[in-house]
Amino acid sequence: MKYIRLYTTDPYYNLAVEEYLFRHAEDDVFMLWQNEPSVIVGKNQNTYAEVNLDYARESGINVCRRITGGGAVYHDLGNINYTFISTRGDTRALDFELFTRPIRHALKRLGVECSVSARNDIECRGAKFSGNAQYSLGGRILHHGTLLFDTDFSVMERVLRVDKEKLTHHAVKSCRSRVVNLSELLAERITLGDFLSEIEASVCAELSAVSEELPKGAEIAALCERNRSSAWIYSEKRFLTDYSVERQKKYPFGLVKMQLMLEGGIIRRATVSGDFFGTAPIEELERMLEGRSPADIPEIDPSPYIGGMSYPELKELLLGLA
Repeated sequence: MKYIRLYTTDPYYNLAVEEYLFRHAEDDVFMLWQNEPSVIVGKNQNTYAEVNLDYARESGINVCRRITGGGAVYHDLGNINYTFISTRGDTRALDFELFTRPIRHALKRLGVECSVSARNDIECRGAKFSGNAQYSLGGRILHHGTLLFDTDFSVMERVLRVDKEKLTHHAVKSCRSRVVNLSELLAERITLGDFLSEIEASVCAELSAVSEELPKGAEIAALCERNRSSAWIYSEKRFLTDYSVERQKKYPFGLVKMQLMLEGGIIRRATVSGDFFGTAPIEELERMLEGRSPADIPEIDPSPYIGGMSYPELKELLLGLA
């Protein structure tokens, strides 16, 4: 395994490097990196619905989109990001326990007993300090996550729009009540720099990772430019503004929202968004829905597109029965 430490804090560039390595690195990769204040939305999310864009602009907070599913997250220099790129595991399924294991082992050595939640978080005593997401393609898996060390939660709470249904589902009043900084959990007080060094040393030792220089190339620059583009960040052409009906439900596997443009009872266009995970492009499921009535959807398996969802759940959501 190769270890790469990114020293730039440009989120558009860092995400470009990560994607480039996922697509081209011959070896497995472990990477540590940080971003200046940024919101990173999941690949299936509507940026306008997830981010307080006025506050982001006023505060100089970058808005970005990543290639993995899941929910929007806030990064600042009090947070450390980690990435694993690997051929290990079953690329047809998501395995958060496997890829968070080296991180959890490192935290245990620092006195933090933690576990993976039922979905995708690493928690200590019910409070989250790490959100994780995955993407698979061509037998490769990209897993990345956050490590909140000393993040400014007041900014996080203002820049992220948390869906009321999600808050009700979690029985909490705000996203702040569910998160904690690792600096509050460590057995001994250390600086963020020392904490990063401890994570680096522990994971590299466990996985026999060897340091490698950061690759350079025109493709990274091109991915960086794409990441900065409004077309990528907002995906405006994908999300409907003139839909006939909207369906939404919060499941244990994530929030799922459907916008349907109906003509004569037939779905002419469908958009599926949310903070769910999947191993196949959601656009494939959208195309399966188009040209049919909501009551006449064939028995398909939606779980590759919306991990955890069954056909009956899909049918109930389409019909507004969920």
